[in-house]
Order: sequence, then C-alpha cells, then structure tokens
Amino acid sequence: MLIAMMLLTITSCGTASKEVHESGMVIKLPKGFQRSTMENATWYYQGSDAVAMGIRTYKTDLEKEGLESDSVQDYAAAYIKANSVPGDPEIQTSDKYIYFEYNAKVSGIDYSYLTCIYDHDDTYWLVNFACYKQAYQESRSDFFKWADSVEFENE
Repeated sequence: MLIAMMLLTITSCGTASKEVHESGMVIKLPKGFQRSTMENATWYYQGSDAVAMGIRTYKTDLEKEGLESDSVQDYAAAYIKANSVPGDPEIQTSDKYIYFEYNAKVSGIDYSYLTCIYDHDDTYWLVNFACYKQAYQESRSDFFKWADSVEFENE
C-alpha cells in the first residue's frame, strides 16, 4: 500500500527553500530535504519532520488499464478507493489543484497526509506531503505553501 511507503526517516531540514526540478515539475521544498527513492514514485524527498513525493500518471495509461477518469476529481476518487485511504476524505478545490487530507496508522505510528492532485496536459500529478500526526497542524501551512509553489515546465 502506498501509505506504508510514506514512513518518515530522519535527515536535516532547513528553513530556506530550493527549487526542485523533477520530470517537468518544479516545486519549492526546504533546502534540508534530500532526494531519495520510493517504489512507484516519480520523485521523493525526505526532511527531518516531513516527506514530499510526486507521482506522475499519464491519462492514456489510465485508459489502457480501463480506468475511467474524465476529471481530476474522478482521478482523486479512484486514488482514494484504490489505496483504501482511511476516513472517506473530502475532496477540496484550490486555484491550482484539488486536495484531500487524512490520517493513517503505519506500523503503529500515526501520520497525517495532505494529498494534492494537479491536472496538467496529458498527465495527473499527485503530490503527497506527510508528517507525524502530532506535528500536522504545525506543518499544514508549509505543506500548502509547497503545494502552491508547483509549476510545470515545457517538456
């Protein structure tokens, strides 16, 4: 399950930001975040108290798999169902993306997540931010700031 792969690890996290260019997406993350790898993620960065990851999905791949996704809302609902996201999260809309928030217990530890989904040309980009549940309210505004910083390059 994707949630289980979002376990936090300890690395240094700074307050200044850096632009991260990954597969045509640009996002501003704290300088202390370090690139790592995660199965099925297009990119994955770890900080001392949070993680950020992006998954690019081509719309044609969804069609080939027989998944109906006529809108970014459909894609979000399919993602929630396919990954058994707990708590039946409500899908919200912002200017640049849709998002939902949820909590999940992984290996006995409570985590909180902000999942943002962008509809860009022939792809959907899912960007997940996660931290320990007790730190979520403090981290939430940073997660939204990072999500708002996303831009797309011409590939």
